[in-house]
Amino acid sequence: MHLTALEPIGHPVVAAGANGTGVGALDDADLLAAAADGTQVEAVFRELYRRYHRPLFTFLLRRLGDRAAAEEALQETFVRLWRAAADYDPARGAVAALLFTIGRNVATDAQRRTARRPVGDSSSVAWDALAAVADEDRMEVGLTVAAAMSRLPAPHREVLDLAYWGDLSQTQIADVLRIPLGTVKSRAFLALKGLRSELVAVGLMV
Repeated sequence: MHLTALEPIGHPVVAAGANGTGVGALDDADLLAAAADGTQVEAVFRELYRRYHRPLFTFLLRRLGDRAAAEEALQETFVRLWRAAADYDPARGAVAALLFTIGRNVATDAQRRTARRPVGDSSSVAWDALAAVADEDRMEVGLTVAAAMSRLPAPHREVLDLAYWGDLSQTQIADVLRIPLGTVKSRAFLALKGLRSELVAVGLMV
């Protein structure tokens, strides 16, 4: 499989097997099992890429603060997922949680190499993240929300990032962050409380 052949951000691909049979009807676990068996490997990963490249790219962009670095991390994440396919056990967690765990590790590795600050310190990158996922008429409000999120404590912000951008459940977030579910719930409560205060302050909530 050549991951470099995947379409750039903003141009999702449509997966189909070599025999013309679509893989879009398979759930994530079945897709990864098919890849592990060597069945339609490229089609499988194109479908996983189609499903997750936007939220994963946005998550990586918010952590790394640089579009090129996020795109590189996105590709590396899918390469690592491909290599891990044979060891995947659905009983240990969802594919989405595994993917974001790998992505978080890739981003951490990149931050260690470059000593780059997280995106929470950069409103311009928050704009880029929103531009990748939001409609034009929602940009202004979305940017304000992103800026408010950036002012939250990092542990609280990370939980919201995974929930909002990654669309992960609290159980999946606990798997990604390797913390107890109760801690996730506590951080989510405090994060939402802090976010509400920030949005009240700028007039988006009353």
